[in-house]
Amino acid sequence: MFIISPSMKMAFIWLPLTVLCTFFVLGTAAQRRQHRSAPHKPNVVLLFMDDLGYGDLGFTGHPTTSTPNLDKLAYNGKILTTWYSGCNVCTGSRAALMTGRQFPRTGLPGVLSSTVAIGLPLNETTIAEHLKEKGGYATAVVGKWHLGQRQIYLPANRGFDYYLGIPYSDDMGNGFQSSCPSDTNEEVKEKPGEAIESSRWPSMELYEENGFSEALTNTASDIAQNDPAGKYLPLVYQDRYKNETKVLEQPLDFTTLAEKYNDFALNFIEKHQEQPFFLYMPFSHVHTTHNSPELQYAGCNYKNATRRGAFGDALAESDWIVGNVMKKLDDLGLEEDTLVLFTSDNGPWMIRSLSGGSEGLFTGSFAGYSDTGKGSTWEGGIRMPAFAYWKGKIPPFSRSAEIVSSLDVFPTISSLAGLPIPPNRTYDGRDMSDVLLDKNGKSKHDFLFFYQTSCTGEPYWSISSVRHGKYKAHWCTRPGFDREGHVVRIYDPPLLFNIEKDPSESKPISFNAMPEDPEDSSAMDRILKAYAMEKATFQFGKVEPYPDQPGEGPGKYGVCCDRSRDCNCRDKSDAENLGIFNLGTIQHHDIYHEILGVGEPSPPATLTQRVLQEGRDKRLK
Repeated sequence: MFIISPSMKMAFIWLPLTVLCTFFVLGTAAQRRQHRSAPHKPNVVLLFMDDLGYGDLGFTGHPTTSTPNLDKLAYNGKILTTWYSGCNVCTGSRAALMTGRQFPRTGLPGVLSSTVAIGLPLNETTIAEHLKEKGGYATAVVGKWHLGQRQIYLPANRGFDYYLGIPYSDDMGNGFQSSCPSDTNEEVKEKPGEAIESSRWPSMELYEENGFSEALTNTASDIAQNDPAGKYLPLVYQDRYKNETKVLEQPLDFTTLAEKYNDFALNFIEKHQEQPFFLYMPFSHVHTTHNSPELQYAGCNYKNATRRGAFGDALAESDWIVGNVMKKLDDLGLEEDTLVLFTSDNGPWMIRSLSGGSEGLFTGSFAGYSDTGKGSTWEGGIRMPAFAYWKGKIPPFSRSAEIVSSLDVFPTISSLAGLPIPPNRTYDGRDMSDVLLDKNGKSKHDFLFFYQTSCTGEPYWSISSVRHGKYKAHWCTRPGFDREGHVVRIYDPPLLFNIEKDPSESKPISFNAMPEDPEDSSAMDRILKAYAMEKATFQFGKVEPYPDQPGEGPGKYGVCCDRSRDCNCRDKSDAENLGIFNLGTIQHHDIYHEILGVGEPSPPATLTQRVLQEGRDKRLK
């Protein structure tokens, strides 16, 4: 049984009676599985954290983190100790995950801004498109998308049936944090933070300075500097079947965001238990915001709840969602039908100090600087905490040190679903089914290359390092977000480590020289030949903006609820009408309940619920 916070039990009271009765109508788990199409295709739940480091979880050794649900899954599945991200920053890692291809093949920048005209090129096939079109899967994504915020690039046009989330990072605009309900009938008040006054969000300069915003394109810079949509974070909902895209909140409420994500995920599983489904959960946690206390946020049940402070609270809230998802799968008898994969997009944002997470033992000690997490290709920037859980298929208490990558998700899920990967394109990912399912499964990566920007003097991303068996070679190293004197170092021949013996990258085998040991020297020869081949054959893509659609144009590419209101649709007069989920207005509250099928408490449990219900009753009259 997975752990549910006692303080959250009220949530189950809100569920309509029809939902509770569903379990009795559908019958046993075995009866339900008989209705699944043959041959059997597994469900897949892909848990993808944001800026979470290797040292941040209980199962990777953090002493005060509270992640009981994730730890239980890890220990009852296979811990993957050598999982690498597809990129060291946000957009690139998600492009690699969705396509199974090194993201420079798309031409995308490492990080897309919130008001750009470009997104993941439409000629790229996502894993959701593949599973849906070829495998008959139901598909949904809840959380951070970050592959383009224009409607043409949003999930409903990239193979997902449903979407709820923030289209980009949670520091790329203003949100707010509503106060938590108290035991007394006090008025609910907001806790506003420092406002963003333009579409240039505070961290944008950091990304630009370090080359992470550079796309490979024939068009001029398409960042809409004057788009008011960049001021406020939107919460977007999509239903592909209804051809529906709605902005539910703008600015969104951080305090209730996790509850909305949780309800969306559980509702999707409930409604699609009779067919194979793919649920992609790219959490907005634990990326830092720009104006929350300690640059983190959590809902009322998790604020000040952990020993680790605000970062620990945010992580514990994500763990709570995972526990609820697993309980739902268990209640519906779907655990044995469901592969659960867990990892992170890139390493921790070290310049955010204690708000940015921990890289654990992957410190890159030889670097001589501390910023060896997100943005770098030291182990701390690209080597992720990860596990695979599949009851009855993956033995509990197992682990593997074989090299795997986010690039492998596309071919692996395709293989498990019995689907050949689409032809006529190069895939950098490999099928890691053997690693997941077999006791001694071996990696299919002979050489796994990592790309970096602003490193070798080239205008776009270029090869920075490679894993080859027990070895890791660096041609170029630099801090993640270089504020320590532009410490970019080039190595010829590459800096070589035995990463299995030295995961902290503290003592190189060789430094600007060929190794003396014959075994190491032979490995270096193989690495240099593979590097030459990769350089000669790698095809960089170019990304071009899709033609403007109605209402779009320069300064109008951002997600906006209403441009006549400067993209701020939170009615101040409705501040007291925050409702159960604090959606800001009665209309948005009703839309939310309609979408998720979550009922109202009756009688209302708090003052705000009573005010909202009375307001809706007056409107209906």
